[in-house]
Amino acid sequence: MGPDERYPFSMPSVSVCLSVYNGAATLAEALQTAIDQSHAPDEILVIDDGSTDDSAEIAKRMGCRVIRQENAGLGMARRRLVEEARGDFIAFLDHDDFWERHKLKRQMSALEETGAVMCHTDCWFHYDDGRVVARDKIIPQIEHVLDHILPTNWVIASSAVFERQAMLRAGNFIADTVRCSDWYGWLILGAQGNFIHIPEKMVRYSVRGESLANAGFTFHEAQRYLLKEKILPRWDQLYKAMKKPKRDYYRKLIEMDIGIAASTMAKYLDKLDRHEEAMELHREALKLARNVPRVWGRAIKSYFSG
Repeated sequence: MGPDERYPFSMPSVSVCLSVYNGAATLAEALQTAIDQSHAPDEILVIDDGSTDDSAEIAKRMGCRVIRQENAGLGMARRRLVEEARGDFIAFLDHDDFWERHKLKRQMSALEETGAVMCHTDCWFHYDDGRVVARDKIIPQIEHVLDHILPTNWVIASSAVFERQAMLRAGNFIADTVRCSDWYGWLILGAQGNFIHIPEKMVRYSVRGESLANAGFTFHEAQRYLLKEKILPRWDQLYKAMKKPKRDYYRKLIEMDIGIAASTMAKYLDKLDRHEEAMELHREALKLARNVPRVWGRAIKSYFSG
């Protein structure tokens, strides 16, 4: 369905949607980059996810529509943002990320021109130690929608602008995980239409030290859970319109990702001398990702050290 058919009477509207938990230190700066967009958003919706600082007050002072709730985690917050937003399109923004001024203008134009259900951009990674690393990723428009997210999720959440109704049709984000909730959303949204990538750095994405420190076991545990328990059982139904050989190809990529996640979890368990639990995960990893050399290396090391 083309853009004129979707919005025959007016230009599509866009809601900037942000979830914050104790983000007062950077929230105002992040929100200002949304307010200053050359394509003005139709609303800025902020969910205060149980903050104990003055995040909600900052957002209200800056003219945002604010919803306060008890702390429920990012998955639940993203789900509710989609439910509560009033715009035709949703642009995610994290409280410690910052946009370039023409980001929304470039993306809304691309979405109108292509009829895609989601558009994302490149970014700069900003680290706590002052390093700034540019990401230069090119995903041609001819690529399949799943090549944006498999075997690696290339979609930076704060760069994504997506069609709200398409996400609702897909089933929306799920509440029972904090990490990787965005990847789950893109995997179900991909069944609704095409993605487009703009190879321009439009987001300054903050990589916090505490995020890196906690990204090990818990990140891969969430990744394995979402792919294994929430995506894989629905795969054939989600992508039933795709020809079976192609659908099976991407299913194999998901299984490989599950195996790599299991292997990484096992590596952390080995460090804690929990070798019996680790070996169970190593066996799963070897079954699903047997062609990945580091999976074999970790399993062999575990076997001889345990």
